[in-house]
Amino acid sequence: MKHRFWTFIFLIFAQTLSAQTDTISLSGLYYNTNVYVYNPTLAADSFSIRSIIVNKDTVSNELNTNGIEINLSAYNLEEEDRVNIIIIYSGNYSPVVVNPQALMPPVKFRISKPRYNKDNQLQWRVNGIAADYPIVVEQYKWNSWRTVADIDPVDTVANNVYKITIKPHSGKNIYRVKTTNIKGEEVMSKELIFASSASNKVYIQTKKITSEITLSFKTEYEIYDHDGNMLLSGFDRYINVSSLEKGKYLLFFDNQIQEFKKK
Repeated sequence: MKHRFWTFIFLIFAQTLSAQTDTISLSGLYYNTNVYVYNPTLAADSFSIRSIIVNKDTVSNELNTNGIEINLSAYNLEEEDRVNIIIIYSGNYSPVVVNPQALMPPVKFRISKPRYNKDNQLQWRVNGIAADYPIVVEQYKWNSWRTVADIDPVDTVANNVYKITIKPHSGKNIYRVKTTNIKGEEVMSKELIFASSASNKVYIQTKKITSEITLSFKTEYEIYDHDGNMLLSGFDRYINVSSLEKGKYLLFFDNQIQEFKKK
């Protein structure tokens, strides 16, 4: 008799525990984004979430799955309408709201204006959610924008600080940073313009060019024919042109473009 009594008490206690529920509440505004929830498994065909209430409308079907999408577009909401969500679940197995930021104002993706320091470093911040596109650093040189770096983005909503080493030329330098956001739109920083005091103006020292061009200082260079084909490139003071046929070419160096004749 005593054994039956304690068995009865245990069953009542177990049923009480199984009946215990708890809630998760979310409040915010509608920004054309649905809310996703992970629903823990209790048993083979049983899940933690009992029901979901969206603005006083109860959702009780389609809850027998681990992944639940709360389709807010089904509630005739306009953008920035108030949204209140209550998730009722078994108190011992808490669901997880995967994207609680869905009800918060979206963070605008922005690239800060780059800054330049005396260590030849370019630094900038990225604010917002980065896409899978590279972050591109460009320098305006030789009458066009040229890519000097491709950087993999960091996928986070926090402010990210990026820093690269650059090779400024003499005189006025212009740099910018750009990428593509998650909507496929191009986002670009403001242009950074500075005069480099660390770089001396470069000039050609060789009078008669046969096999080598000597510059006054080491610098980045490119050599093109008059059809626009790049033949040589590098970063040096001495440029070996022995492989070039006799004729006229264009030498892009420092912040200048000059024609030369190989004899």
